[in-house]
Amino acid sequence: PLLPLGGAAAMALAGGSGGRPVPRAELQLVRLLSRCEALAADRRGAGEWRLEKYVAALEEMLLELKKHASKPAPEVLNEYSRKVDFLKGLLEAEKLSSSSEKALANQFLAPGRTPTTTKERIPATQTVHLQTKARYTGEMRSELLGTVCLPVIPPPIPFKSPWPK
Repeated sequence: PLLPLGGAAAMALAGGSGGRPVPRAELQLVRLLSRCEALAADRRGAGEWRLEKYVAALEEMLLELKKHASKPAPEVLNEYSRKVDFLKGLLEAEKLSSSSEKALANQFLAPGRTPTTTKERIPATQTVHLQTKARYTGEMRSELLGTVCLPVIPPPIPFKSPWPK
């Protein structure tokens, strides 16, 4: 079923909708994509499983949307793919062991070029990209400074005079 794009539920689709009716599958993809970007922006704990599951669902939804009869323009699909790939890469980078590997992997991630929702001034994936870059840089700094061996000065030994008082 097709839904007209309008009202509070309107999503700013990459390249604009041009007034075309938006398939429900596309709206659902955009809503989940926006939710994933928000989850990725929050610093998640080790026990956070939702983002990984949501990104897997995004991949499936994107494949279905590409097969849809009234699919969006190719540049819109490319932007969705770019954002989903960015989120996948972000999850893979988090699984790496050292912060230097994470920082390097983060450099190769390509965030989206356009905002996902009308509320965003800059794309959320760009914000997430900058946040993770800063976090990994901070982790590297902590690792480096934590392993620096500073000379340990022993406490002074109290002096006892050999002469009685």
